[in-house]
Amino acid sequence: MKNLIKATACITYFMLSTFSYSNANDFYAQQKEANRKADYVYVQVDENPVYVDGLEGLEKLMKENLKYPKNALENNIVGLIHLDFIVEKDGSLSDISITRNVKGSGLGEEAKRLLSLAKKWKSGVKNGEKVRVNRRLNITFSLENNNPDLKIKLFSPPLPENLDAVYTLNHNQAEPANGVKEFERFLNKNLQYPAGALNKDLEKVVMVNFVVDKDGSLTNIKVLRPGGFGFDEEITRLLAMSPKWSSGSINEISVKSSKTMAFKFTSFKTIEISEPLKK
Repeated sequence: MKNLIKATACITYFMLSTFSYSNANDFYAQQKEANRKADYVYVQVDENPVYVDGLEGLEKLMKENLKYPKNALENNIVGLIHLDFIVEKDGSLSDISITRNVKGSGLGEEAKRLLSLAKKWKSGVKNGEKVRVNRRLNITFSLENNNPDLKIKLFSPPLPENLDAVYTLNHNQAEPANGVKEFERFLNKNLQYPAGALNKDLEKVVMVNFVVDKDGSLTNIKVLRPGGFGFDEEITRLLAMSPKWSSGSINEISVKSSKTMAFKFTSFKTIEISEPLKK
């Protein structure tokens, strides 16, 4: 009878432990998905974000505050600038980046400064909820009759047309399925420190580019900046055996994407994911 009670207690404890572990995993997965949705950046939505005073009002604001760069003015430099940016849920702008520039003119930097002045946006909406939205602004700078001027056009970045193409993503990038820290633990658990470096007090950074496929597998692994001493071959081996990642996406469409990462082999015989990609 005592043995039966003990057996029953053990089974109950095992079931409760399993249930708790399962619940914890479910909670983690739900939390991760909630965070992903909260941070997700869309390119197409039900209601597009708009500048409160309209596109004409935005152009007027930029013209009134235009400070044509001295070098461009003196050398009669004109041209087209592309800016990518995010309209946040509260209508503020973030991640303003120059994606097309006129080298050495200062026009890109001036376009970025002017756009940062535009603080009154109505946020985008998808499925009845405010969301983060990626937008692209084209600014054409001109000097007709030596008079500085500009014209603007606002675009939605395109959806992926070729799902076999490899994209370079600024937003919604591919990432290790269980996070960067867990991926770093995986690397160290499986690290076979190169024999040629064991007796040396070395710290080497290896820069690697690879493709994260739509199914999360890593392919086309290439060393961009070698570290020597066998480190290049070791990081290539580790990435080839990596667990699948969460793929990159555009408007929730999974795509192949290019990823560049820096890995630091330390004097403590460990490996770290280096800046600027470690978060």
